[in-house]
Amino acid sequence: MRRVAAARRGAGARGRGGDDGGAWSVVRRLSSVLGGLLLFVALAGCGGGADTTQPPEILYGQDVCDECDMIISEEKFASAYWTEAGEARRFDDVGEMLVFMAENPEPTASIWVHDINSAAWLPAGDAWFVMNSGLHTPMGTGIAVVSSEAEAEALAFDQPEAVIMTFADALARAQAGELMNVHGMGE
Repeated sequence: MRRVAAARRGAGARGRGGDDGGAWSVVRRLSSVLGGLLLFVALAGCGGGADTTQPPEILYGQDVCDECDMIISEEKFASAYWTEAGEARRFDDVGEMLVFMAENPEPTASIWVHDINSAAWLPAGDAWFVMNSGLHTPMGTGIAVVSSEAEAEALAFDQPEAVIMTFADALARAQAGELMNVHGMGE
Protein backbone atom coordinates (compact mmCIF):
# COMPACT_ATOMS: atom_id res chain seq x y z
CA MET A 1 0.00 0.00 0.00
CA ARG A 2 2.87 2.38 0.67
CA ARG A 3 4.30 1.82 -2.80
CA VAL A 4 0.97 2.72 -4.44
CA ALA A 5 0.64 5.97 -2.45
CA ALA A 6 4.22 6.96 -3.27
CA ALA A 7 3.66 6.19 -6.94
CA ARG A 8 0.50 8.31 -6.95
CA ARG A 9 2.27 11.25 -5.29
CA GLY A 10 5.07 11.10 -7.85
CA ALA A 11 2.69 10.88 -10.79
CA GLY A 12 0.65 13.76 -9.45
CA ALA A 13 3.72 15.95 -9.13
CA ARG A 14 4.82 15.23 -12.69
CA GLY A 15 1.31 15.70 -14.04
CA ARG A 16 0.96 19.15 -12.44
CA GLY A 17 3.92 20.87 -14.02
CA GLY A 18 6.75 18.41 -13.51
CA ASP A 19 9.34 17.45 -16.12
CA ASP A 20 6.95 15.65 -18.44
CA GLY A 21 5.15 18.78 -19.83
CA GLY A 22 1.81 17.38 -18.72
CA ALA A 23 -1.68 18.81 -19.00
CA TRP A 24 -1.37 20.98 -15.86
CA SER A 25 1.64 22.75 -17.32
CA VAL A 26 -0.29 23.64 -20.46
CA VAL A 27 -3.27 24.86 -18.42
CA ARG A 28 -1.06 27.12 -16.29
CA ARG A 29 0.67 28.61 -19.31
CA LEU A 30 -2.64 29.16 -21.06
CA SER A 31 -4.06 30.81 -17.92
CA SER A 32 -1.10 33.20 -17.74
CA VAL A 33 -1.46 34.16 -21.39
CA LEU A 34 -5.22 34.67 -21.10
CA GLY A 35 -4.82 36.70 -17.91
CA GLY A 36 -2.30 38.99 -19.55
CA LEU A 37 -4.52 39.38 -22.61
CA LEU A 38 -7.54 40.29 -20.45
CA LEU A 39 -5.50 42.88 -18.56
CA PHE A 40 -4.32 44.41 -21.84
CA VAL A 41 -7.87 44.59 -23.21
CA ALA A 42 -9.17 46.14 -19.98
CA LEU A 43 -6.47 48.83 -19.98
CA ALA A 44 -6.94 49.55 -23.69
CA GLY A 45 -10.67 49.97 -23.13
CA CYS A 46 -10.12 52.78 -20.62
CA GLY A 47 -9.59 55.23 -23.47
CA GLY A 48 -6.55 56.90 -21.95
CA GLY A 49 -8.20 59.97 -20.42
CA ALA A 50 -11.10 62.35 -20.12
CA ASP A 51 -12.66 64.21 -23.04
CA THR A 52 -11.83 67.76 -21.97
CA THR A 53 -13.71 69.21 -24.95
CA GLN A 54 -16.99 68.40 -23.15
CA PRO A 55 -18.15 69.53 -19.69
CA PRO A 56 -17.28 67.25 -16.77
CA GLU A 57 -20.21 65.14 -15.63
CA ILE A 58 -21.88 66.38 -12.45
CA LEU A 59 -24.03 63.98 -10.45
CA TYR A 60 -26.53 66.41 -8.94
CA GLY A 61 -27.37 65.62 -5.36
CA GLN A 62 -24.14 63.56 -5.02
CA ASP A 63 -21.06 65.47 -6.22
CA VAL A 64 -19.61 68.12 -3.93
CA CYS A 65 -18.27 71.57 -4.73
CA ASP A 66 -14.48 71.79 -4.88
CA GLU A 67 -14.59 75.18 -3.12
CA CYS A 68 -17.04 74.68 -0.24
CA ASP A 69 -17.55 70.87 -0.06
CA MET A 70 -21.34 71.23 -0.23
CA ILE A 71 -23.48 69.00 -2.45
CA ILE A 72 -24.13 70.39 -5.93
CA SER A 73 -27.90 70.36 -6.44
CA GLU A 74 -28.96 73.18 -8.78
CA GLU A 75 -27.96 72.57 -12.38
CA LYS A 76 -28.56 76.12 -13.66
CA PHE A 77 -25.97 77.52 -11.22
CA ALA A 78 -23.35 74.74 -11.46
CA SER A 79 -20.02 75.25 -13.19
CA ALA A 80 -16.94 73.13 -13.82
CA TYR A 81 -13.61 72.96 -15.53
CA TRP A 82 -10.99 70.48 -16.68
CA THR A 83 -7.36 70.91 -15.74
CA GLU A 84 -4.74 70.27 -18.39
CA ALA A 85 -3.95 67.07 -16.45
CA GLY A 86 -7.52 65.86 -17.11
CA GLU A 87 -8.86 66.40 -13.59
CA ALA A 88 -12.40 67.74 -13.21
CA ARG A 89 -13.25 70.56 -10.79
CA ARG A 90 -16.97 71.00 -9.99
CA PHE A 91 -18.80 73.89 -8.28
CA ASP A 92 -22.29 74.60 -6.96
CA ASP A 93 -22.13 78.32 -7.79
CA VAL A 94 -20.18 80.08 -10.55
CA GLY A 95 -18.91 82.62 -8.00
CA GLU A 96 -17.37 79.75 -6.04
CA MET A 97 -15.56 78.58 -9.19
CA LEU A 98 -14.19 82.07 -9.81
CA VAL A 99 -12.89 82.28 -6.23
CA PHE A 100 -11.34 78.80 -6.44
CA MET A 101 -9.63 79.65 -9.74
CA ALA A 102 -8.28 82.91 -8.29
CA GLU A 103 -6.94 81.21 -5.15
CA ASN A 104 -5.71 78.01 -6.84
CA PRO A 105 -4.34 78.96 -10.27
CA GLU A 106 -3.68 75.96 -12.49
CA PRO A 107 -3.59 75.38 -16.26
CA THR A 108 -7.08 74.60 -17.58
CA ALA A 109 -8.14 72.65 -20.65
CA SER A 110 -11.74 73.95 -20.72
CA ILE A 111 -14.10 75.90 -18.46
CA TRP A 112 -17.87 75.41 -18.42
CA VAL A 113 -20.84 77.30 -16.99
CA HIS A 114 -24.62 76.86 -17.12
CA ASP A 115 -27.01 79.35 -18.68
CA ILE A 116 -29.41 80.36 -15.88
CA ASN A 117 -32.35 80.45 -18.31
CA SER A 118 -31.91 77.13 -20.15
CA ALA A 119 -29.46 75.24 -17.87
CA ALA A 120 -27.45 74.45 -21.03
CA TRP A 121 -23.67 74.13 -20.68
CA LEU A 122 -21.70 76.98 -22.24
CA PRO A 123 -17.95 77.42 -22.69
CA ALA A 124 -17.13 80.15 -20.15
CA GLY A 125 -15.39 82.27 -22.78
CA ASP A 126 -18.64 82.48 -24.79
CA ALA A 127 -20.86 83.38 -21.83
CA TRP A 128 -21.92 86.64 -20.16
CA PHE A 129 -21.77 87.01 -16.39
CA VAL A 130 -24.12 89.21 -14.36
CA MET A 131 -23.17 90.12 -10.80
CA ASN A 132 -25.94 91.57 -8.68
CA SER A 133 -26.55 91.17 -4.96
CA GLY A 134 -30.26 90.75 -5.76
CA LEU A 135 -29.64 87.51 -7.65
CA HIS A 136 -30.25 84.47 -5.45
CA THR A 137 -27.60 81.81 -6.08
CA PRO A 138 -26.79 78.65 -4.08
CA MET A 139 -23.92 80.23 -2.14
CA GLY A 140 -25.20 83.80 -2.27
CA THR A 141 -22.53 85.08 -4.64
CA GLY A 142 -25.11 86.88 -6.80
CA ILE A 143 -23.43 85.80 -10.05
CA ALA A 144 -25.46 84.27 -12.87
CA VAL A 145 -24.54 83.35 -16.43
CA VAL A 146 -26.39 83.76 -19.72
CA SER A 147 -25.52 83.06 -23.34
CA SER A 148 -25.79 86.55 -24.84
CA GLU A 149 -25.08 90.16 -23.99
CA ALA A 150 -28.75 91.03 -24.62
CA GLU A 151 -29.83 88.43 -22.03
CA ALA A 152 -27.25 89.82 -19.59
CA GLU A 153 -28.64 93.34 -20.07
CA ALA A 154 -32.18 92.04 -19.49
CA LEU A 155 -31.10 90.23 -16.31
CA ALA A 156 -29.35 93.36 -15.02
CA PHE A 157 -32.14 95.71 -16.13
CA ASP A 158 -32.95 98.49 -13.70
CA GLN A 159 -30.53 97.17 -11.07
CA PRO A 160 -28.16 100.06 -10.30
CA GLU A 161 -25.42 97.86 -8.79
CA ALA A 162 -25.56 95.11 -11.44
CA VAL A 163 -22.35 94.48 -13.35
CA ILE A 164 -22.19 92.73 -16.73
CA MET A 165 -18.90 90.97 -17.47
CA THR A 166 -17.16 88.52 -19.74
CA PHE A 167 -15.48 85.48 -18.18
CA ALA A 168 -12.08 87.21 -18.37
CA ASP A 169 -13.52 90.26 -16.55
CA ALA A 170 -15.15 88.10 -13.87
CA LEU A 171 -11.97 86.12 -13.25
CA ALA A 172 -9.92 89.34 -13.07
CA ARG A 173 -12.34 90.70 -10.46
CA ALA A 174 -12.02 87.46 -8.47
CA GLN A 175 -8.24 87.68 -8.60
CA ALA A 176 -8.42 91.30 -7.42
CA GLY A 177 -10.88 90.40 -4.62
CA GLU A 178 -13.62 92.53 -6.17
CA LEU A 179 -16.57 90.13 -6.29
CA MET A 180 -19.61 91.11 -4.23
CA ASN A 181 -20.96 88.65 -1.66
CA VAL A 182 -18.16 86.11 -2.12
CA HIS A 183 -16.54 85.21 1.20
CA GLY A 184 -16.29 88.86 2.18
CA MET A 185 -14.93 90.07 -1.16
CA GLY A 186 -15.87 93.52 -2.28
CA GLU A 187 -16.57 94.80 1.23
